[in-house]
Amino acid sequence: MACLFPDSRWPVPLVALQPLTVPMVGRTVHAGFPSPADDFIEEMIDLNQVLISNPTATFLWRVVGDCMIDVKIFPGDVVIVDRSVQPKHRAIVLAVIDGEPTLKRLNRRGGVMILHNENAKLPPFLVSEGTEVSIWGVVTATIRDLKK
Repeated sequence: MACLFPDSRWPVPLVALQPLTVPMVGRTVHAGFPSPADDFIEEMIDLNQVLISNPTATFLWRVVGDCMIDVKIFPGDVVIVDRSVQPKHRAIVLAVIDGEPTLKRLNRRGGVMILHNENAKLPPFLVSEGTEVSIWGVVTATIRDLKK
């Protein structure tokens, strides 16, 4: 099974978050020529408030494997998973399959649950009889270190 996480250690919830404020320099950034009007700090934002809606139900996981590369989730990325979000059709979820956590795209058709890899080279994950599957949480954001 592709896209498993490094080991079976489960993460710790983000319940004791300290504010992590960084300057917001303008509301937009141009991908071409810079705008001199955006050369000042407009406000300070708390990344916890931007990225985390429910700290007691939110966890961070580091991604290993390539099963989600077609939706721009790459090995080494960190996904933010919120257990309080109701998993809907087409959501990216952290599923636990036979005790192993993995990322998949959730598809529901006529009461049937199908878990898809988002990598054109990999087939959908077919849940066979006797396979234990639970949806552990919904991916709400990804964090990527661009220095690598």
